Amino acid sequence: MLEESKPITKAHLAAGRAVDQLRRQLGIVFQEDNGDRIGACPVEGLTQDLLSDLRALPKSRLHLLLTGARARSLGLDTKDAQAVRIDAQNLLLPAMQALADPLADKKDIPKVTLLPATPSQEMLLTLAKYASLLPAMLIIESNALPEEWVSVAIADVKAYWSAPMFDIVPLTKAALPIGGGEQAALTCFRERYGTSVHLALVVGKIGDNPLTRIHSSCVTGDILGSLRCDCGNQLKLALEAISKAGSGILIYLHQEGRGIGITNKLRAYQLQERGVDTYDANLMLGFGEDERDFSIAAAILKKLGVSRIRMLTNNPHKMAAIEKAGIKVSERVPLIAATGEHNHAYLEAKSKKAGHLF
Repeated sequence: MLEESKPITKAHLAAGRAVDQLRRQLGIVFQEDNGDRIGACPVEGLTQDLLSDLRALPKSRLHLLLTGARARSLGLDTKDAQAVRIDAQNLLLPAMQALADPLADKKDIPKVTLLPATPSQEMLLTLAKYASLLPAMLIIESNALPEEWVSVAIADVKAYWSAPMFDIVPLTKAALPIGGGEQAALTCFRERYGTSVHLALVVGKIGDNPLTRIHSSCVTGDILGSLRCDCGNQLKLALEAISKAGSGILIYLHQEGRGIGITNKLRAYQLQERGVDTYDANLMLGFGEDERDFSIAAAILKKLGVSRIRMLTNNPHKMAAIEKAGIKVSERVPLIAATGEHNHAYLEAKSKKAGHLF
């Protein structure tokens, strides 16, 4: 089932290597289009020894880079900027951590003055998101940056993002009989230029307007049976509905925590325990309310030869995103899971903040 492989360009290799370095909480050197070079390392991996070494670099100048969402959650006036800078030349490490992480000790948050961030600095925060880190970076200007840090040109990152990121490659397919749907098969898909793997479970014959559920991964709900969300119950109900219909598709996207990753999702859980709702928790961590991109699901459906679906969902934004990506939604089929003591506030937030239809 393997497709002929397209060559991976130098740009994709460079950008992917940069994301991998950040994921390991290591620094990178970012080369601007004009030849200037700046260092960047995630605040999440910053230690006192590293901070001292960076301050000791020749003619070093340090700034803390935050998303506008994180800055606004701190009560700072960002004028709706996507990213902001803070002079970090004299900031202590606990102060940087408190500015970057809402779970850090609030007593360490200093008074700061915001500076505008450049478009390339905004890209650094996006790379941090790709690495499933808190989107907070320390940027370093110096004429002698650490030699061991991987270097990546901004032109390569631009090329990486302008390429068909959701060029989905089917890897393999196997029969997977399930309860109520023994004639089922599971196909594994990979983003050609990424590392994420997504799944498509096809029950019976697809037809020209299949009942379809697009489900984002939820380890806590789908596997561990968490009562804090409705994800596990929705997955079960969707499979039951598809099995009852005799055919349909379940697309399982590797986009945990509305796209912020399992680690940040657990951080959001800690904030929810303090009374913050699920959407505000994402904003406090520096993310958008929903970081998912359903273009991946649309690409998978097109690979399966599907152009029109009946969609199992309560989320009108998901429907709009799928239609924008070229898949016609002929009908919305509600998917109402039971409410309980532990997920009542979560479902209420989904209704009020994201317009979910219950």
